[in-house]
Amino acid sequence: MRLFIATPVNLPIYGVIKQSLDKYIEGKWVEGWNLHITHKFIGEDDPKKYEVKLNIPSENIKIKGIGLFNDKILYLKAEVNDTINKQVNEKFNLKNDKPFRAHVTLCRIKNIKDNKFFEELKNFKHISFEVPFNVYLFKSTLTKKGPVYEKIHKYQ
Repeated sequence: MRLFIATPVNLPIYGVIKQSLDKYIEGKWVEGWNLHITHKFIGEDDPKKYEVKLNIPSENIKIKGIGLFNDKILYLKAEVNDTINKQVNEKFNLKNDKPFRAHVTLCRIKNIKDNKFFEELKNFKHISFEVPFNVYLFKSTLTKKGPVYEKIHKYQ
């Protein structure tokens, strides 16, 4: 089973962001119900193995600003340390194959059609809100229409 550990994100202004920026880019927008902050991508493994206790911080996660990774990934910046990532790596002897960058992926960009995109993006640089630090083990099923995520365990 394809697994990852994440915090779901409810983003009421997602429609506004998408409507404002979509006309300037070609890409695959993440479905609103699939928005999340990945703490650890696990890959193919037995989910029962990961149904353990983790120390979940009691504070909320701060979302502040919008950004781009290499003009290919549009994302919201999340202010959260890599505590969950580190716990999972230690408990299961997993490697940290990529540096942890807390973010919420909004769109995978194939092409920027108009440079007005960068100007419009500035309108969202002051986005600021908080989400509860809820952490789940997710099952990811890849389909022709995109991934389907299912919560299979809540960490307490």
